[in-house]
This record gives sequence, structure tokens and C-alpha cells, in this order.
Amino acid sequence: MSKGRRRKLKRVKKPILRLPSLGLFLIVALALAAVIYVVISPSSNPPDGGGLKAAILDSLYIMDPNESFLYEANQTLSNAGFDVDMYIGSNVTVELFQNLPSLGYKLIVLRVHTAYESDIVAFFTGNYADSGYFAEQLFGWVRIGSVEGERFYAVTPSLIREASKGGFQKSIIIVDSCYGLALTSMAEAFVEKGASAYIAWDKGVYSDYSDDATLELISHLLDGKTVAQAVDETLKDPSEFGSELSYYGNGFAKIK
Repeated sequence: MSKGRRRKLKRVKKPILRLPSLGLFLIVALALAAVIYVVISPSSNPPDGGGLKAAILDSLYIMDPNESFLYEANQTLSNAGFDVDMYIGSNVTVELFQNLPSLGYKLIVLRVHTAYESDIVAFFTGNYADSGYFAEQLFGWVRIGSVEGERFYAVTPSLIREASKGGFQKSIIIVDSCYGLALTSMAEAFVEKGASAYIAWDKGVYSDYSDDATLELISHLLDGKTVAQAVDETLKDPSEFGSELSYYGNGFAKIK
């Protein structure tokens, strides 16, 4: 498998999360009704037309683009018969994560900044504004994250579990990022929503290395290997981080 053009390894500072301020809690009480519909409105998955669909969400592109990764991932999946949707940079939104389970994707690659605290793993979106998502922050669905001085909205496991629409159709989730399995909270949320398996690193990993490993992992899955076999045969992290690629969910799951 071609590795594409190698880039200089980039060390990115560990992303951090911030809790909502007291002022935010006072303001957000006025906005609760605006998001209640997310919890109580009925939703369903689109009819299964029999086609294979994959999605690549790349909010990391804003700070660490890798065009060769996107090209090779798109080509590999397309050649295998997948319709591929790519959401790049600021197109990776809170709303996209809310809708993601209902969009019928069999494979989802999340190339995102990831942060974790004592009880949650959170995925960074590609956008931020000085005011917004007040009620979602109160519910614990959205946090404010920062990395290298840049701030972004970040979605928590609660958003996937409580505020997302529909359900994954035995999807396989690949987290092309650090810390996706530092805790199992996000993995549990995806599996509870219908994903077959969630694959991620437990510690830090250089983005170039994670991209290469993700391409290899996709190739193994397309060759008919199970999740457990694909993870076992994928590149190991040789860096000082010592990060381990592992999975949560059904290790016998296959991509098709």
C-alpha cells in the first residue's frame, strides 16, 4: 500500500476542555426550549438502498492538513464500491455529529482533535464562535476546547447518546486521532447508538503516523478481515508515546 507523501512529524499540544461558566448557566436557562426538540422529536434512519457509504470527518485539517491522506482514503474506499462523503475543516459541526447516526454510513473516519478528562472523551469540531450552543453546554453535550491557543466547540459522549438522531447501522468507527480510547466513554456512546465497533488509540500519536495506520487499517478491513484482525495487523506506534491501537465493541465485525 502506498504511504503517500511523507510530511514532517508534527507535535501538537494536548487539547484541553473548559467547563461552562456560571454566567453561561444563567443565560442558558432562557434557551432551553430551543433544543428540547432534539431530545423528544422522533427520528429515523433513511431507507437502506443497498449501497455502501463512508464518511471522513476532518476538522484536524484546519491546523494539520494532509491532502495525500484524504486523496488516498477517498480513492481506496471509492475503488471498493463506497460512496464517500468528506467533511473538511469548518464543515465538521456540532450539527453534523448530531445527524451522523442517521446518515447511513457503514464506515466513519474521524480525523479530529480529541481531548479527555476524568470521565469523558470529546471530539473537536472545526468551528467556534464567541456565543452559541448555550443550552447544549448546560446539558453537557458541547464543551469549549482549545489547542495551541485556538478554540473550538467539542462534542461529548452525551451528545452522541442523548442528542443525536437515528442510529448507526452496525457502522465501524475509526478515530484517526490521539486519546480516542484513553477512556471508553465515547466508544460506549457510539456502540450504544448502533455502531459495531470503535477503533482508536489510547494515548498520543503523531498525526502522520496515525494517518498511515488508518490507511492500512482501512485496507485490512476492505480485504475482509474482522475488526480484531485488522487492528492486530495494523502498524504499531514506535514513538515515545507508546500508544496502542485497540477497539471497543464487536471484534468479529466486518466492513462488508
